[in-house]
Amino acid sequence: MKKFIIASLVGAIIIFVWSALSWMFLPVHTHSMRYTPKQDTILNVLNSSSLETGVYEIPGVDNRNIGMWKDGNYMNKKNEGKPFAMIIYGKGGKVMNPCQMITGLVIDLLAVMAAVILLAMSKDKLKTFFMRWWAVMLIGFIVALNSYLLEWNWMQFPWHFIKGEVVDTFMEWGLCGVWLAWYFRKV
Repeated sequence: MKKFIIASLVGAIIIFVWSALSWMFLPVHTHSMRYTPKQDTILNVLNSSSLETGVYEIPGVDNRNIGMWKDGNYMNKKNEGKPFAMIIYGKGGKVMNPCQMITGLVIDLLAVMAAVILLAMSKDKLKTFFMRWWAVMLIGFIVALNSYLLEWNWMQFPWHFIKGEVVDTFMEWGLCGVWLAWYFRKV
């Protein structure tokens, strides 16, 4: 149990630190979020629109009183070739608080715990450092494929945003994989 806890905690810290470095100090996300000199005008329009906190697709289907998505094909044809936007709107301002840091670390810890469980379950098959590292890297591939690349495909998130997320995923799981592959060398 002690080995499981140490492996998970150190792995979570590795992922958390990489993510912090990537967003705050390294050039991975320099252009992930675009700037517009019209930001004050846009925010004033959004604030005066009585929007609730949420994610908005514009143009979109009025889904306020329906239980299932309807008229998607109609909207696609009606808006073909027109500009579109997805807005993540919040009323509280974007200030990092300690709870976000703690929540991020807990999420990383849960993810690494899952990787540690998979390594422990397959210890008889993963006899070399490379095999253990590769098993952890596969988690990064799954995360990237089933989250960020799906957002790029289905939601049309721009590549300038997605590429940093994919780089982060491969780097954090690669670095965590080095730690776990080394740590589980004698398990």
